[in-house]
Amino acid sequence: MEPKRIDWKTTATRHVIYACVAVAIIVPLLCGGSSSFTATPGPRKVYDFIESLEPGSHVLLAFDFDPSSRPELHPMAMALLRHCFKKDLIPVVMTHWPAGVGLAKDMCETAVRDAEENKQGWSKKKVSGRDYVLLGFRPGYTDLVLNMGENVKQAFSKDYYGQPTEGMEALEGITKLKDFDFFVDIAAGATVEMWIAYGTDRADLPMAAGVTAVMGPDMYPFMDSKQIVGMLGGLRGAADYEKLLEWDDSGTLGMQAQSLTHLLIIGLIVLANVRYFLRRRKGLES
Repeated sequence: MEPKRIDWKTTATRHVIYACVAVAIIVPLLCGGSSSFTATPGPRKVYDFIESLEPGSHVLLAFDFDPSSRPELHPMAMALLRHCFKKDLIPVVMTHWPAGVGLAKDMCETAVRDAEENKQGWSKKKVSGRDYVLLGFRPGYTDLVLNMGENVKQAFSKDYYGQPTEGMEALEGITKLKDFDFFVDIAAGATVEMWIAYGTDRADLPMAAGVTAVMGPDMYPFMDSKQIVGMLGGLRGAADYEKLLEWDDSGTLGMQAQSLTHLLIIGLIVLANVRYFLRRRKGLES
């Protein structure tokens, strides 16, 4: 049996394509730079609603994702936390995903550092239990949401750090789900529909969603029916929100890399088709 021959020409072409894609991804991430684009309506509606809230308002944030969805959802979650701190709102963070607890903790602590170190004129020290709450994870999904609709502090008797929620300064005035001023679910699964059915519709609580790009089309009917205020979809949604917040971060950088890679792929497809038709004219292709 003869050994399989290696088509070095095809292999070399493939390696060149891989190298070009790698460069298209790495260079924008390393070099950064600003992007000129207009924020889409979904993220703008979420941004405008948060802008309309008075200082001290409570915003419930559910970070329902794990590290596998981090590239798309982490940037929008960070942008929302920063926006809450900028407006002196009180974000209350929870998750339905056990694997998302560490991410939620890291994001809260990063946003706290950003609030103290930023140079945009809204630096302020944020303290757990006073300026924000990390409730963490509790099992239950639907049952947990229904329990929160009755009594949030019974559903979460302690926060992630072990502080009792009863009497907590940051939760003053919060008893039921309807006492929150706004809710955003950053989700990699079906929790958005669950929150709508068992949570926000029952409590008449304004809600928005942040989802991965493949989930985005499923959210538009909820926007059209006014069941959610707005939506952040995929990396573009995160980049849009960062632009509105005037804080470029991984969403903007990732969008630059993604856009350049898409342009490269389109160019390669066009080039391959041109080459095919030229070879066909010469009788080299069947």
